[in-house]
Amino acid sequence: MLTKRYYSRILSFFCIISILVLANPSDSEAQNRKRKRSYRNQSTRVAQFSGKRLGFANAKQYITLGVSLNALNYFGDIAPQSGAVSTDISFTRPGIGITTDVRFGKSLSARLGFMWGQLSSSDYEVADPNNRDDIYRYARNLQFRNNIKDLSLVAVYDIFPNPYTVSLRQSFTPYVLAGISVFHHSPRGLVPSQALLYPNDTLTAEQIPQSGEWVALRPLQTEGRSYGSIAFSVPVGAGVRFRINQLIDIEAEVSYRFLFTDYLDDVSTNYVDKGTLDSDLAKIMSDRSLEPTDVLSGEPRDDLFRDGNGINPNLATYIGADGVEYVHLAGYGQEGAKRGSPNDNDVFLTTTVRVVFMLGRSPFSSSGFRPR
Repeated sequence: MLTKRYYSRILSFFCIISILVLANPSDSEAQNRKRKRSYRNQSTRVAQFSGKRLGFANAKQYITLGVSLNALNYFGDIAPQSGAVSTDISFTRPGIGITTDVRFGKSLSARLGFMWGQLSSSDYEVADPNNRDDIYRYARNLQFRNNIKDLSLVAVYDIFPNPYTVSLRQSFTPYVLAGISVFHHSPRGLVPSQALLYPNDTLTAEQIPQSGEWVALRPLQTEGRSYGSIAFSVPVGAGVRFRINQLIDIEAEVSYRFLFTDYLDDVSTNYVDKGTLDSDLAKIMSDRSLEPTDVLSGEPRDDLFRDGNGINPNLATYIGADGVEYVHLAGYGQEGAKRGSPNDNDVFLTTTVRVVFMLGRSPFSSSGFRPR
């Protein structure tokens, strides 16, 4: 017959086994935690022995390579509403990028990146003709697309610091970033198949050689002003980083680029006298308010400006600086009439998913160049 002492010994045995199992986990995560604690304890002892605070030695610096897919959204004069937070999701455009980061401190990295992407918008699509606040932009009828080639240098600050080597980096951390970028851009517009410039004389596709083509708008000086194809911006953003394994991270990031130009869309100030423009193409692309169809979709848009007899009661004319008579929609297309708003520069938003590869120790460190 089993005694109480026997049961007590069996219970004690199982308690001892349970304690040993819990105290010696065999999974890799437990080993990694143990190794990290050992490294931290060793680092702390070294710091205490030398009488210094635990710092970020050169040997801990490392370099990464990132490859990203981006989504770009534009904020500017051809937007649903004026303001830095108004955009049309249907005009989200793709981009790709490559980055390299150098870790300099427990939380601080420097990132050099190159990005290519496209921005686009259209008054016909983003403005509601039944909304009084939108009718101006709908009638204006401007549109553009712009390929962006952007080179940036930003500082990245991790919210959760890592004072250890690359192999002991955080499994998850949010971060913020800010810096400077320089980019090349060239806004383009799609040339219509017909245009009304002169009274009783509609230009057809045969008279417009570039009809159906995307042409560069900057050389046309549609507002009588010149601007450069190179401009600067200030990138500001935030993201989160996930460690996948010892050599790969995944980042999800959102950043605004605040531009030092208002001509990302070729729209900023007022209409100019068509008689001062150099070509019919420049005159056509400057004032598109009388086009009967949307150039992108081919859908009709002239019903807003014509009465039951098919006559536009809002047509007006003026004599240009070149002595030629031009026709226009009242309030549009004539010198001094509002075309855009110069009060705010353009902005674009970049949403990024990036795969980051740990290449090894930084070339700026005094140690070798290999992942650890």
